[in-house]
Amino acid sequence: MGILYFIRHGQASFGQKNYDRLSPAGIQQARILGEYLAGIRIAFHEAYCGEMVRQQHTAQEVITGFASAGLEFPSPLTQAAFDEYDAFTVWKNQTNKMIQEKVLLPEEIDQARTDKRKFQQLFERVMMRWISGDHDDPGNIRWKDFVDRVLEGITALTTCHGSGQHIAVFTSGGPISIAMQLALGLSDSKTMEISWQVMNASVSRFYFNSRGIFLAGFNDIAHLAIKQDSSLLTYR
Repeated sequence: MGILYFIRHGQASFGQKNYDRLSPAGIQQARILGEYLAGIRIAFHEAYCGEMVRQQHTAQEVITGFASAGLEFPSPLTQAAFDEYDAFTVWKNQTNKMIQEKVLLPEEIDQARTDKRKFQQLFERVMMRWISGDHDDPGNIRWKDFVDRVLEGITALTTCHGSGQHIAVFTSGGPISIAMQLALGLSDSKTMEISWQVMNASVSRFYFNSRGIFLAGFNDIAHLAIKQDSSLLTYR
């Protein structure tokens, strides 16, 4: 069997004007990951990366870690299939419609901006509404389309690569959760819940062959935990 290494990007700049860039902590997380992977001498045969800056920056930090150890790392091939869904657009579309339908008050959005607990509660509510598919509008992002895109990307990898190969995929929590769904047969709601548990700079491994992909390890952050610095253990 081959092995797919799904790597979530380091911490992005949540709450900033430009979310799609690594925070200082995110850069540190990615560097630690690169040093770790180089240290255990994984010989990657190929690497893929989504188009997002935070994903590509994470890949570059890992490449630097390998170079510092005198090791080669394949130049990542850009594959849009592993981009994250646009959560900001989904949020905007769904909350606007919820207000129109009078199932959400504008004050609730205002409260969510300053209260992390209320934000998380509302975010989960909005995302579950989105994945249901019951509130799709023409032209708006659909959960089903996102799932299909990621599955096509995974199928392309497992078709192009084979037994004994180690493939790195620099991506985000959403695509990683879809890989989990494919491997374990999860429902859409459970898949979304899983996506919220994927930590920054974590590694999830999947064996693959002609029959499909099979979970080998999920959300590994041992390389960060061993540093004994809680600021490195982040979800967003």
